Amino acid sequence: MRNTDILVNLLIADIENKAILEVACGAADFSLSASAYADSVYSIDLDAGRLNGRHAENLHFQIMDASNMDYADDTFDTVVLYNAFAHIQSQWIEIERECKRVLKAEGVIYIVGTWKLDVHMMMDLFGDKAKWQNQFLIVKITK
Repeated sequence: MRNTDILVNLLIADIENKAILEVACGAADFSLSASAYADSVYSIDLDAGRLNGRHAENLHFQIMDASNMDYADDTFDTVVLYNAFAHIQSQWIEIERECKRVLKAEGVIYIVGTWKLDVHMMMDLFGDKAKWQNQFLIVKITK
């Protein structure tokens, strides 16, 4: 079982039959795993080069700046940043603002790290809000 499949199972209550956004998706591994359960999954990144033709009927990819998204307010039930924090940390204030803007009122943002650099940055910034679940360091943010 892939790490992203394990993560989807951990977060299933906030994924199943929901509209999901993965920010800074990279190769979109999380999005692909989530697409098996979610109503729709939108993945954004600045570079489409690592996707390698990955697709599912309910998976949508767009090249987009996470600090200035094109989505309407209150669009997504869940926003996920998976192993992306080191890439976006310098813009976190703007990206967090945008993630909260596109998140529905009862939605949740998950920042998930397994890579050492992500984990260290997350622990430094979020402190006790960062919790280990299995092999994942997870920060849960509500609107």
